[in-house]
Amino acid sequence: MDLIIHHWDADGICSASLIARHLAKGDFLNASPPVGEYRFDERIHRLIEGADSVFVADLNVPGEVEGVGKRTIFFDHHIQPRIKSSVVRQINPVIEGKNSASCAIVVSQHLDTWGAETVIGTVGDAGRSAFSIPEIRKTMERLGMSENQAKRLAELVDSSHISGNRAGVEEAVRVILESDWRDLLEYEPWIRQAEEIEREIEKVLSGVEQKGNTAFIEFRSKFNIISRVARALVWSMGFEEALVINRDFNGKVQLYYRISREVAPEKGTGRMILDLRSLGISAGGKEEVVGCVFEPEKFEQVIEVVKRYVGWLD
Repeated sequence: MDLIIHHWDADGICSASLIARHLAKGDFLNASPPVGEYRFDERIHRLIEGADSVFVADLNVPGEVEGVGKRTIFFDHHIQPRIKSSVVRQINPVIEGKNSASCAIVVSQHLDTWGAETVIGTVGDAGRSAFSIPEIRKTMERLGMSENQAKRLAELVDSSHISGNRAGVEEAVRVILESDWRDLLEYEPWIRQAEEIEREIEKVLSGVEQKGNTAFIEFRSKFNIISRVARALVWSMGFEEALVINRDFNGKVQLYYRISREVAPEKGTGRMILDLRSLGISAGGKEEVVGCVFEPEKFEQVIEVVKRYVGWLD
């Protein structure tokens, strides 16, 4: 049995669906870590023990992957070191000095499988900039999918993890695999989740603090909306930088820092990620993003690291 371990967002779910489509449809299991946590929990470790081979998609946990101990293919597009294990095949353009807008594109390029999942996953990660990627535009035209439909599909697929619904995240892989993309637009469980999420995001965004072209929001919510809030601040509201903190997500603190693509090349985030990891915190990201989840007692240490790179916090 093949095991697919994937990130909980639209890109991770769609990447897993692309991998499953490449395999025999029914001959796989898929699992996601606890929503918001970059680690393999006991349940995932048990599934690994029973698997013949393992695929990991869009989940920036190179240390966990290196310790799997059996044949593994690791698809990703986040900043991470090269894995040294002889049984892990790491497919990530970043370690070759290149970039990719989504893990779904990395998977599609490697497997030569382009479909609705590629579009949805990329729009989920890259937003409107996904529509300027030739392969995405070509796939959309072939499918007859509009930009508005692609954006709505990404929102719906993301609704499970934002609601903290781990079982829904895992179920979404098969829902996508076994459905026409048009039917997904009417999938009731996702629609109900999405409506509740939008109300929560509107409430959180009303509390934004502005300093020039930067934005800061601190809030408490059971919803995993932190990345959606940061994207709204940068992509929709036009801020160059946004720092968003959820002080109580299932008893832990979430921190998410996003900078616009125009600013990213001169600022970058790689050093910040490494410094956060030096605190024993599971942090990850890309050139324009840093995300981490940690225990409340580490809050002051984390903020001191972030202040070194986000000067306007002082």
